[in-house]
Amino acid sequence: MSPAPSPASKGPWLLLGSFALLAFLFSGALAAVQPATGIDSEALTLPQFGPALAALTTWLIWRGRVAALLPAAVSRKQVIAHTVLMVAAVALFAAIATAFALATGQGMEGVAAVAGTPFVAFLALQLIGATGEEIGWRGFMQPLLETRMGRFAAASATGVVWAAWHIDIFTAGLAVASAFFVSTVAFAVLLGYMGNGSFWQRVATASIGHWLINIALHIVAGERVNESPQVYFTALAAVVTTAVFLAMFVRARAARQRARERDTGESSAD
Repeated sequence: MSPAPSPASKGPWLLLGSFALLAFLFSGALAAVQPATGIDSEALTLPQFGPALAALTTWLIWRGRVAALLPAAVSRKQVIAHTVLMVAAVALFAAIATAFALATGQGMEGVAAVAGTPFVAFLALQLIGATGEEIGWRGFMQPLLETRMGRFAAASATGVVWAAWHIDIFTAGLAVASAFFVSTVAFAVLLGYMGNGSFWQRVATASIGHWLINIALHIVAGERVNESPQVYFTALAAVVTTAVFLAMFVRARAARQRARERDTGESSAD
Protein backbone atom coordinates (compact mmCIF):
# COMPACT_ATOMS: atom_id res chain seq x y z
CA MET A 1 0.00 0.00 0.00
CA SER A 2 1.55 3.30 -1.09
CA PRO A 3 1.79 6.11 1.45
CA ALA A 4 -0.65 9.01 1.22
CA PRO A 5 0.77 12.03 -0.61
CA SER A 6 2.08 14.82 1.57
CA PRO A 7 0.26 18.18 1.53
CA ALA A 8 3.22 19.79 -0.24
CA SER A 9 3.25 17.18 -3.02
CA LYS A 10 -0.25 18.20 -4.14
CA GLY A 11 1.13 21.47 -5.47
CA PRO A 12 -0.05 25.06 -5.18
CA TRP A 13 -2.29 25.49 -8.22
CA LEU A 14 -5.67 24.88 -6.61
CA LEU A 15 -4.69 27.17 -3.75
CA LEU A 16 -3.46 29.87 -6.12
CA GLY A 17 -6.54 29.69 -8.31
CA SER A 18 -8.81 29.94 -5.30
CA PHE A 19 -6.82 32.83 -3.87
CA ALA A 20 -6.84 34.80 -7.12
CA LEU A 21 -10.57 34.33 -7.64
CA LEU A 22 -11.36 35.28 -4.05
CA ALA A 23 -9.06 38.33 -4.21
CA PHE A 24 -11.05 39.72 -7.13
CA LEU A 25 -14.41 38.85 -5.57
CA PHE A 26 -13.62 40.25 -2.13
CA SER A 27 -12.12 43.43 -3.58
CA GLY A 28 -15.12 43.92 -5.84
CA ALA A 29 -17.49 43.54 -2.90
CA LEU A 30 -15.46 45.98 -0.80
CA ALA A 31 -15.47 48.51 -3.64
CA ALA A 32 -19.26 48.24 -3.79
CA VAL A 33 -19.72 48.92 -0.09
CA GLN A 34 -17.08 51.65 0.26
CA PRO A 35 -19.47 54.55 -0.53
CA ALA A 36 -21.75 53.45 2.31
CA THR A 37 -18.88 53.52 4.82
CA GLY A 38 -18.13 57.23 4.33
CA ILE A 39 -14.39 56.46 3.94
CA ASP A 40 -12.93 58.56 1.13
CA SER A 41 -11.12 56.32 -1.35
CA GLU A 42 -8.33 58.89 -1.72
CA ALA A 43 -7.36 58.28 1.91
CA LEU A 44 -7.96 54.51 1.97
CA THR A 45 -9.46 52.13 -0.57
CA LEU A 46 -11.23 49.18 1.03
CA PRO A 47 -10.51 46.83 -1.92
CA GLN A 48 -6.90 46.79 -0.68
CA PHE A 49 -8.05 44.30 1.95
CA GLY A 50 -9.40 41.88 -0.65
CA PRO A 51 -6.07 40.02 -1.06
CA ALA A 52 -5.71 39.62 2.70
CA LEU A 53 -9.23 38.22 3.03
CA ALA A 54 -8.57 35.89 0.09
CA ALA A 55 -5.35 34.61 1.67
CA LEU A 56 -7.08 34.09 5.02
CA THR A 57 -9.99 32.24 3.45
CA THR A 58 -7.72 30.01 1.39
CA TRP A 59 -5.65 29.24 4.49
CA LEU A 60 -8.76 28.38 6.52
CA ILE A 61 -9.96 25.95 3.85
CA TRP A 62 -6.61 24.26 3.11
CA ARG A 63 -4.61 25.01 6.24
CA GLY A 64 -2.36 21.94 6.09
CA ARG A 65 -1.50 22.34 2.41
CA VAL A 66 -0.77 26.06 2.78
CA ALA A 67 1.46 25.52 5.82
CA ALA A 68 3.47 22.86 3.96
CA LEU A 69 4.14 25.22 1.04
CA LEU A 70 4.99 28.47 2.79
CA PRO A 71 8.74 29.16 3.25
CA ALA A 72 10.74 29.02 6.45
CA ALA A 73 12.01 32.05 8.31
CA VAL A 74 15.40 33.64 7.74
CA SER A 75 17.54 35.51 10.23
CA ARG A 76 16.37 38.84 11.61
CA LYS A 77 19.60 40.37 10.34
CA GLN A 78 18.73 39.44 6.77
CA VAL A 79 15.21 40.85 7.08
CA ILE A 80 16.56 44.13 8.45
CA ALA A 81 19.18 44.35 5.70
CA HIS A 82 16.62 43.76 2.97
CA THR A 83 14.23 46.28 4.52
CA VAL A 84 16.99 48.89 4.55
CA LEU A 85 17.67 48.10 0.88
CA MET A 86 13.95 48.48 0.24
CA VAL A 87 13.98 51.97 1.73
CA ALA A 88 17.03 52.85 -0.37
CA ALA A 89 15.30 51.58 -3.52
CA VAL A 90 12.22 53.71 -2.87
CA ALA A 91 14.48 56.72 -2.25
CA LEU A 92 16.07 56.18 -5.67
CA PHE A 93 12.65 55.76 -7.29
CA ALA A 94 11.37 58.94 -5.62
CA ALA A 95 14.42 60.89 -6.77
CA ILE A 96 13.98 59.77 -10.38
CA ALA A 97 10.22 60.45 -10.37
CA THR A 98 10.79 63.87 -8.81
CA ALA A 99 13.44 64.75 -11.39
CA PHE A 100 11.06 63.84 -14.22
CA ALA A 101 8.23 65.87 -12.70
CA LEU A 102 10.34 68.97 -12.20
CA ALA A 103 12.09 68.71 -15.56
CA THR A 104 8.78 68.61 -17.40
CA GLY A 105 7.11 71.34 -15.36
CA GLN A 106 4.60 69.01 -13.74
CA GLY A 107 5.19 70.41 -10.27
CA MET A 108 4.90 68.56 -6.97
CA GLU A 109 1.85 67.72 -4.87
CA GLY A 110 3.92 67.92 -1.69
CA VAL A 111 2.87 67.08 1.86
CA ALA A 112 -0.76 68.05 2.37
CA ALA A 113 -4.04 66.77 3.79
CA VAL A 114 -5.81 64.21 1.61
CA ALA A 115 -9.58 64.45 1.24
CA GLY A 116 -9.78 66.23 4.57
CA THR A 117 -7.59 63.62 6.25
CA PRO A 118 -4.47 65.03 8.00
CA PHE A 119 -1.28 63.87 6.33
CA VAL A 120 -0.14 61.96 9.44
CA ALA A 121 -3.42 60.02 9.50
CA PHE A 122 -3.07 59.47 5.75
CA LEU A 123 0.35 57.90 6.35
CA ALA A 124 -1.13 55.46 8.87
CA LEU A 125 -4.06 54.55 6.62
CA GLN A 126 -1.76 53.94 3.68
CA LEU A 127 0.43 51.59 5.72
CA ILE A 128 -2.64 49.61 6.80
CA GLY A 129 -3.87 49.41 3.21
CA ALA A 130 -0.47 48.38 1.84
CA THR A 131 -0.25 45.62 4.43
CA GLY A 132 -3.69 44.37 3.40
CA GLU A 133 -2.44 43.94 -0.14
CA GLU A 134 0.96 42.48 0.73
CA ILE A 135 -0.53 39.77 2.94
CA GLY A 136 -2.01 38.40 -0.26
CA TRP A 137 0.48 39.24 -3.00
CA ARG A 138 3.98 38.90 -1.54
CA GLY A 139 3.02 37.01 1.63
CA PHE A 140 0.85 34.33 0.02
CA MET A 141 0.81 34.24 -3.77
CA GLN A 142 4.49 34.68 -4.60
CA PRO A 143 5.82 32.14 -2.05
CA LEU A 144 3.41 29.51 -3.37
CA LEU A 145 4.50 30.24 -6.94
CA GLU A 146 8.13 29.90 -5.85
CA THR A 147 7.48 26.23 -5.08
CA ARG A 148 7.15 25.67 -8.83
CA MET A 149 9.31 28.38 -10.44
CA GLY A 150 12.22 30.73 -9.80
CA ARG A 151 11.89 33.94 -7.85
CA PHE A 152 11.98 36.27 -10.86
CA ALA A 153 9.23 34.33 -12.64
CA ALA A 154 7.17 34.08 -9.44
CA ALA A 155 7.51 37.80 -8.71
CA SER A 156 6.65 38.68 -12.32
CA ALA A 157 3.60 36.39 -12.39
CA THR A 158 2.41 37.90 -9.12
CA GLY A 159 2.90 41.33 -10.65
CA VAL A 160 0.76 40.44 -13.67
CA VAL A 161 -2.13 39.36 -11.44
CA TRP A 162 -1.59 42.38 -9.19
CA ALA A 163 -1.75 44.72 -12.19
CA ALA A 164 -4.88 43.04 -13.58
CA TRP A 165 -6.48 43.35 -10.13
CA HIS A 166 -6.43 47.16 -10.60
CA ILE A 167 -9.40 46.86 -12.94
CA ASP A 168 -10.27 50.57 -12.96
CA ILE A 169 -7.00 51.53 -14.66
CA PHE A 170 -8.06 49.76 -17.85
CA THR A 171 -10.74 52.41 -18.42
CA ALA A 172 -8.02 55.07 -18.79
CA GLY A 173 -6.99 54.01 -22.28
CA LEU A 174 -4.45 51.55 -23.68
CA ALA A 175 -1.35 53.77 -23.32
CA VAL A 176 -2.00 54.70 -19.67
CA ALA A 177 -3.02 51.15 -18.76
CA SER A 178 0.12 49.74 -20.43
CA ALA A 179 2.39 52.15 -18.53
CA PHE A 180 0.63 51.29 -15.28
CA PHE A 181 1.00 47.57 -16.07
CA VAL A 182 4.75 47.96 -16.67
CA SER A 183 5.30 49.93 -13.47
CA THR A 184 3.24 47.48 -11.39
CA VAL A 185 5.15 44.44 -12.64
CA ALA A 186 8.46 46.28 -12.06
CA PHE A 187 7.38 47.14 -8.51
CA ALA A 188 6.30 43.52 -7.99
CA VAL A 189 9.77 42.26 -8.94
CA LEU A 190 11.41 44.80 -6.63
CA LEU A 191 9.14 43.98 -3.69
CA GLY A 192 9.38 40.28 -4.45
CA TYR A 193 13.17 40.26 -4.31
CA MET A 194 13.42 42.43 -1.21
CA GLY A 195 10.93 40.37 0.78
CA ASN A 196 12.42 37.11 2.01
CA GLY A 197 11.87 34.43 4.61
CA SER A 198 8.60 33.44 6.25
CA PHE A 199 5.12 34.75 5.53
CA TRP A 200 5.28 37.56 8.09
CA GLN A 201 8.88 38.45 7.29
CA ARG A 202 8.00 38.91 3.63
CA VAL A 203 4.85 40.84 4.48
CA ALA A 204 6.77 43.20 6.78
CA THR A 205 9.42 44.15 4.22
CA ALA A 206 7.05 44.31 1.25
CA SER A 207 4.45 46.34 3.18
CA ILE A 208 7.02 48.96 4.10
CA GLY A 209 8.18 49.14 0.49
CA HIS A 210 4.64 49.28 -0.91
CA TRP A 211 3.71 51.96 1.61
CA LEU A 212 6.72 54.13 0.84
CA ILE A 213 6.13 53.81 -2.91
CA ASN A 214 2.53 54.97 -2.48
CA ILE A 215 3.61 57.90 -0.30
CA ALA A 216 6.34 58.90 -2.76
CA LEU A 217 3.86 58.80 -5.64
CA HIS A 218 1.40 60.91 -3.68
CA ILE A 219 3.99 63.55 -2.80
CA VAL A 220 5.23 63.72 -6.38
CA ALA A 221 1.96 63.55 -8.31
CA GLY A 222 -1.03 63.38 -5.99
CA GLU A 223 -4.22 62.61 -7.93
CA ARG A 224 -2.30 62.88 -11.24
CA VAL A 225 -0.34 59.70 -10.59
CA ASN A 226 -2.26 57.65 -13.17
CA GLU A 227 -2.58 60.44 -15.72
CA SER A 228 -0.40 61.31 -18.70
CA PRO A 229 2.48 62.12 -18.60
CA GLN A 230 3.09 61.22 -14.94
CA VAL A 231 2.14 57.57 -15.39
CA TYR A 232 4.87 57.20 -18.04
CA PHE A 233 7.48 58.76 -15.74
CA THR A 234 6.40 56.40 -12.98
CA ALA A 235 6.85 53.39 -15.26
CA LEU A 236 10.31 54.50 -16.37
CA ALA A 237 11.43 55.28 -12.81
CA ALA A 238 10.10 51.92 -11.60
CA VAL A 239 11.92 49.98 -14.33
CA VAL A 240 15.21 51.83 -13.77
CA THR A 241 15.04 51.37 -9.99
CA THR A 242 14.21 47.68 -10.24
CA ALA A 243 16.98 47.10 -12.80
CA VAL A 244 19.56 48.79 -10.56
CA PHE A 245 18.70 46.71 -7.51
CA LEU A 246 18.33 43.47 -9.47
CA ALA A 247 21.85 44.03 -10.77
CA MET A 248 23.00 44.44 -7.17
CA PHE A 249 21.32 41.16 -6.19
CA VAL A 250 22.90 39.35 -9.15
CA ARG A 251 26.36 40.65 -8.27
CA ALA A 252 25.92 39.74 -4.61
CA ARG A 253 24.78 36.23 -5.53
CA ALA A 254 27.74 35.79 -7.86
CA ALA A 255 30.10 36.96 -5.12
CA ARG A 256 28.62 34.47 -2.65
CA GLN A 257 28.95 31.68 -5.21
CA ARG A 258 32.63 32.53 -5.80
CA ALA A 259 33.22 32.58 -2.04
CA ARG A 260 31.61 29.14 -1.67
CA GLU A 261 33.69 27.74 -4.52
CA ARG A 262 36.85 29.22 -3.01
CA ASP A 263 36.03 27.74 0.42
CA THR A 264 35.28 24.37 -1.18
CA GLY A 265 38.60 24.46 -3.05
CA GLU A 266 40.50 25.30 0.11
CA SER A 267 38.80 22.49 2.00
CA SER A 268 39.67 20.01 -0.76
CA ALA A 269 43.28 21.15 -0.71
CA ASP A 270 43.47 20.57 3.05
